[in-house]
Amino acid sequence: MNKIILFIWLLAFWKGFSQNHAVEKLSSEAVLKLSTTYLNKALFFQEIPQYNRDSSAYYFDKASKLIRGNSPIHYEQLTNIYLQRSNSLTCNYALTGLDSLAGIGWSYFAKTAQNKQNSLLEYNFLINWASIKLELGEHKKSLALFSKALTLAEDFKVPDLIAKNLMNKGVFYERYHLEEEQKLSFANLSKSLSYYQKIGEEKKPIELFSIYRSMTNYYTERSSDSVYHYLNKIQPVLKYAKNPIIHAWYYVRLGRELITSPIHGQSIVTKNQYDEGKKNIVKALKILETYKIKTSSITPYGYGLLGDLNLRNKQYDLAICNYKKSKAGYLFLKNRYATEDMSQYLGEAYQQKGDLPNALMYFKEYFDQSLIFEKEKNERGLRENELQINLLTQEKKLAYKQNQQIIFIVALLIVVILLALSYRNYRLKQKSNNQLALLNIDLESKNLLLDKKNAENELLLKEIHHRVKNNLEVISSLLALQSEQIDDPNTKEAITEGQNRVNSIGIVHQKLYQGDNLGTIEIKDYFLSLSESILYSYGEKERIDLKLVMEKLDLAIDIAIPLGLIINELMTNAIKYAFQKGEKGTITIQLEKQNNNNLHLEVADNGIGKSDITQGTGFGGQLISLLTQQLNGTMKEIIQNGTTVIFDFKLNKSA
Repeated sequence: MNKIILFIWLLAFWKGFSQNHAVEKLSSEAVLKLSTTYLNKALFFQEIPQYNRDSSAYYFDKASKLIRGNSPIHYEQLTNIYLQRSNSLTCNYALTGLDSLAGIGWSYFAKTAQNKQNSLLEYNFLINWASIKLELGEHKKSLALFSKALTLAEDFKVPDLIAKNLMNKGVFYERYHLEEEQKLSFANLSKSLSYYQKIGEEKKPIELFSIYRSMTNYYTERSSDSVYHYLNKIQPVLKYAKNPIIHAWYYVRLGRELITSPIHGQSIVTKNQYDEGKKNIVKALKILETYKIKTSSITPYGYGLLGDLNLRNKQYDLAICNYKKSKAGYLFLKNRYATEDMSQYLGEAYQQKGDLPNALMYFKEYFDQSLIFEKEKNERGLRENELQINLLTQEKKLAYKQNQQIIFIVALLIVVILLALSYRNYRLKQKSNNQLALLNIDLESKNLLLDKKNAENELLLKEIHHRVKNNLEVISSLLALQSEQIDDPNTKEAITEGQNRVNSIGIVHQKLYQGDNLGTIEIKDYFLSLSESILYSYGEKERIDLKLVMEKLDLAIDIAIPLGLIINELMTNAIKYAFQKGEKGTITIQLEKQNNNNLHLEVADNGIGKSDITQGTGFGGQLISLLTQQLNGTMKEIIQNGTTVIFDFKLNKSA
């Protein structure tokens, strides 16, 4: 009986407690206000000196749970919470984690009623997510998100929003890395910078940092003075931009520049400058370590820079240790391309140390991964291009079909209306013309998209030539390593000649990806680079003078490679046999195009006049003979005041 009474009393107490609790339930406005307080706490713990990722995540979770646990749910506030939590510039999460958080935030935005959606919040969210996708290498998704954001920005009228959009376009185009986008990036960044500089660092630190960072990246490899200028501009911004990732980026970027480019007024990088650069790199790594930031690519990048410094100072074991730390960091971040690069650096470090087995192992790893990445990139690029072209084809067919239907309907209406009113006929014709004009505009925009894809294909082809050139350099390095293990001078000389032949082909691919025309190369520039490379490989740049007697001439790759191999063989032969030991000499290369279809080539030296390479039975002579036949040519040798070898090639009209 007592138990029953106790149960009834507890039940009544719980009911009363529940009612009181229901009375104390927060109002919608109070929930929103408290959630904003938690959000500000989360952002507070993203700044120096109180930075703490766990505390920040704790308050992000409290803010979002509070919103989800109360009705009606403020989906706009949830979207804003996840926007701040997935900020690609300041948040300490792996890129895949940021992408996942952005996906959750976007699902909440999609649940917001259409008439209550905040277009500025949507714009900011799309820009941030596009940035994450771009870093992940998902270029198509990134472009789609960015394009959607730009559509929203068309309605921006306030100067602050216009400047914000200019800045975001500049930053995105700079990180997209196409030459055309780089020009657009500079123009947009310059316009937005003039606006934000008037407001100052205290009020707009993140915006100014983003612009200065992109300007620094833009001028890298263009102007070291400009890089130093914008790095100096970042320094006062750090007082107000207190996120440690921003500080670490500044110090590692300054360190990289100090160990790479001389400061203004100096012609070389001094020892003091190297030491200052190292100090900044170590400071960046210390910042990340102090605040337990383990998901930033700055860490492996910094260790790679330290490895470069160690290698320069011949501290091979330290260099190898830092390169391995860098490689492990990139593996942790799942950055396969950077991991591949570190394999090459490790191979070079082991090679300079004299540890040839490990050098070969890492060079082989780099070579194998390069082939895999190249295959994946080609297949992915071809699939994306094919999908894009199929999509455009389908859209054009649909547009054409719609056009035919519209014409049929308009024609039918015209027939009917002609029986009634000529005025209506005139109006319908006018309407038809307007519709056709819109269709033409639509087709023109699709043609522009096709032009864009062609530009991307051209970039892909340049990358292929770049990869081929890199792979040929790896082969050359392997031959060099092999020659170091051989004592027989004849075998060693044969391998050196093989190296020069590989280099002559590699230079062609280098000129192709550096030039504007992917089908042809400028032959005079190619002969100059090739000849200097051969003289350098034999250590004869000071003793032998080189003369190139020719005009600028563009030739196709299938002509340039055989000509390069012929020049390589003749110069090698002249260096070895034409001049007595210690005697200076001159090698002259003359090339001219005759009657549009004929090439006349002369390679002459003023040596002792003994060659017979064209009649020889050695590999070089056989190779010259085969290449001459390949180019449908003839050759003859004249021994007078040295040796002159004359070639006449009959080219195809397409060449």
